[in-house]
Amino acid sequence: MKRTVLFCFLSLLTLNLKAQNPTDQLIRNGFKNPPQQARPKTYWWWLNGHVDTLRLKEELRAMKTAGIGGVDIFEIGVPPANNPNGMVKAGPPFMGPESLKSIECAIREATRLQLEVGLNLASSWNAGGSWIKPQHAAKSIYRSKITVDGSGQQAIRLPFPEIATKDSRGRPLFIDIGPNGKPSYYQEIAVVAVPVQETNRPLDTTRIQSLTNYFDPKTETVNWTVPAGKWEIHRYVCSISGEALKLPSPNSNGPIIDHFDSTATRAHFMYFIDRLKPIFGDFSKTALKTLYLASYEATGFVWTPSLPTEFRKTAGYAIDKFLPVLFDKTLVTPELTARFRQDYNRVLSDLMIQNHYQKGREIANQYGLQLASEAGGPGPPLHNVPVETLKALGALDVPRGEFWHRYHYYDADSVDIMWLVKEIAAAAHIYKRKMIEEESFTSFHHWQEGLFDLKPIADRAFCEGMNRVVIHGFSHNPDGRKFPGIVYGAGTHFNTQQTWWSKAKPFTDYLGRISHVLQNTDFVADVLYYYGDKVPNFVAPKNTRFSIGPGYDYEIVNTEILLNELTVKNGKLALSNGATFSVLALPAGETLLPAVLAKLNALAKQGAVISGPQFSAETPLAQLKKRQIGPDFSYPTLGDSTLDYVHYSHQGADYYLIRNTTDQWFSTNCSFRQTGKTPELWNPVTGEIVPVSMFRQDRQQLSLPLTLPPYGSYFVVFKKAKATPRYSGFAPNQPVPSFEYTLAGIRFLQAGTFSMSVNKKTVSEQLKTDVTTQELTGPWQLSFPKNAGAPASVTLPKLISWTESDQPGIKYFSGIGTYEKTFQFSAASDSRRTNRIFLDLGKLSEVADVWLNGQHLGILWAEPYRVDITDFVKTGENTLKVEIANTWSNRLTGDALTGEQFTSTNISIGYKGTPWKQVPLIESGLLGPVIIQTIKQTK
Repeated sequence: MKRTVLFCFLSLLTLNLKAQNPTDQLIRNGFKNPPQQARPKTYWWWLNGHVDTLRLKEELRAMKTAGIGGVDIFEIGVPPANNPNGMVKAGPPFMGPESLKSIECAIREATRLQLEVGLNLASSWNAGGSWIKPQHAAKSIYRSKITVDGSGQQAIRLPFPEIATKDSRGRPLFIDIGPNGKPSYYQEIAVVAVPVQETNRPLDTTRIQSLTNYFDPKTETVNWTVPAGKWEIHRYVCSISGEALKLPSPNSNGPIIDHFDSTATRAHFMYFIDRLKPIFGDFSKTALKTLYLASYEATGFVWTPSLPTEFRKTAGYAIDKFLPVLFDKTLVTPELTARFRQDYNRVLSDLMIQNHYQKGREIANQYGLQLASEAGGPGPPLHNVPVETLKALGALDVPRGEFWHRYHYYDADSVDIMWLVKEIAAAAHIYKRKMIEEESFTSFHHWQEGLFDLKPIADRAFCEGMNRVVIHGFSHNPDGRKFPGIVYGAGTHFNTQQTWWSKAKPFTDYLGRISHVLQNTDFVADVLYYYGDKVPNFVAPKNTRFSIGPGYDYEIVNTEILLNELTVKNGKLALSNGATFSVLALPAGETLLPAVLAKLNALAKQGAVISGPQFSAETPLAQLKKRQIGPDFSYPTLGDSTLDYVHYSHQGADYYLIRNTTDQWFSTNCSFRQTGKTPELWNPVTGEIVPVSMFRQDRQQLSLPLTLPPYGSYFVVFKKAKATPRYSGFAPNQPVPSFEYTLAGIRFLQAGTFSMSVNKKTVSEQLKTDVTTQELTGPWQLSFPKNAGAPASVTLPKLISWTESDQPGIKYFSGIGTYEKTFQFSAASDSRRTNRIFLDLGKLSEVADVWLNGQHLGILWAEPYRVDITDFVKTGENTLKVEIANTWSNRLTGDALTGEQFTSTNISIGYKGTPWKQVPLIESGLLGPVIIQTIKQTK
């Protein structure tokens, strides 16, 4: 009987969900209240490995309250320059008994709070630690050489290569040299003879001779009949590079692993598993969800013992004769050098992907965990990363990239290589990974950022494909009583010590809303771009090294996916993830591999449209226009790049994220390549969803007017439904005014009489809008918290920046100041019915929290700083309270100038080494003008 009842209940529930379109409802519900997996995570810096478990729990609870969905535990060291007077203490060795107790405490508390946890597999980066044995440590290739004259048979003793035990900066390397003067671990690679030439002409490789089979490693001699002339005999040896972790905590230094050796990867991963498993048992019952590998940033030559064998398998020839080319790139012709370097890099790439990323994922998955990583990036010229990035990222469960705030590293072609978003998104799409994580807001501008400062770059990253934010970062503070506290040397400091921390949740809600939509929908583009077969190979930011034209987007594909998964269906190129494309674009100036060319010819015979060498000289844009495929998104001044977009879809619904790239209001007509659907507007700042009551269908384009605030962003969502809008657009020749869509229809934000076309007809309808404003002039009462250097309370005759005050305690104040004011208001009799009344705070820095007549109206962190007060304002006397939080920068500058000590931190400098006393003050407080705005709209 119970089973029957349960079956009936489940059947009824299923029918009910089907009737409500559960996917659509899931996306809608998650947009209004983002679920945990959409909420931002953060790097949780455990500086120098020193933590306090009580504070760990407090911080996790604070993160939960602030809307953060999870953490990556990331132990890291603090360089001496950022640790004056030993402020940041040294903790126990990473993954030792005491360290494990702290990790257990954090994971168990996160489990209770239903937060996600990732664990970085090193004290800093790269992968490695004190437990790494010599055979598993990173390796390099070393060379010795001697010159001999040709004189017949000789037994030639070859010296062992010199191996430095310190790096170029004099720091010791992890190389153990034995009594015999040789490292504890090494392997012979090869011996070759190179003729000494009197000219600098490129050498023919047939003249390079491999002597490996004549070399006796026991006696270290080579027995060889030396031909006439002078010869250099090279002995190549593989040994430990000695490279250490980049910035470990003081008691956790150690060598990095050989990233190209699966046994090294297994040894490293199992070190963690073997210590965590006895504590937690089944990881699926805990908050621990991912193991994390930070970006690969090893230096110098890299080698691994299996490389010669794998090189012969892949490249088809022995590597011995080409080893001298690693040390002398002018030895043979440039063409031959380039070919060898590509073969060499391709083998290293395959080894790294197979033996590090794929093997690491295999081990993690075996224990119910996922592997996340910045696989391979950022790459050259910043770091020597011999990897095909899309393939490396595709080997993971969770690919991750990074982007910086107000910091750029430009390549020779002026492309910012520190912006790694499009690349990560493409890899996730073509390898069918759900999460596209980004290390976000990395910065050297200590305590300069307010929440609104971060919005434009977050929106840019979303429009390139990011669907989960990993904030860089949250520094653990064992002593939570010091402000702004200790922090890592980079990153936007997003933790409990921040001035605006208590007001950060609306910002994390916004990040979560956009992430949720993008996680549950599929990317849409017109063009598929093949990025070639070079190694290393990296994807530049959107519309830089490759672009179709304004209003179009593109996906990127690599050789592996092109060969194995790209097909033609109904005249379109198709991937196994369901994505289809009208045109395939090829890279310019690149020789295609025979297998790639054969596949492209087969696709072309099946009807694929291919733009590029050997197929068509027409650009992808020309190919699209020839097929009458207009822009996916456009507006009258499309070429000015004021608006950016990205397009996703799912089960017949289309989601366009539109962003204003400027700091000005922008109103325009927007066109979307949509037919037979009804648009809605979703506001990620507020979570509000409203119908679009003004649109027009013209053939394949649906047009609607839109107003975006400075750096504003909206989803324009098209549902499978037919609706007749009230209006088809503004009357011809009338500029689009500032307005907004509401549940009740259109509301204008400016006074005037506006004409709207009614359903494409010549008939028009006019709406008149009257805007009455009341500026709140006169004195304001401003109060400050105790022990912050500012007076308890002051009366301001008018609103000014705190930095303009003649009182140092206000001029340099950082924290939350509270403004209070009473004002008289007289409302029209119909104000509760047709009029809407708004409070507009004007300009402020950085975040506002508003109360009117004791009612909390919310936190305002993004322009416009405006809230509807229709239901809260009253005729007569009203009381307004506004809390404003600025940043720590001014107080740090003030302390440096005055000698006061209201702040305590380990960072003694501002951006790029600027002393705090030279860092300019930032406008702070409520700047206004503050106005009460009554909008009355009549026909």
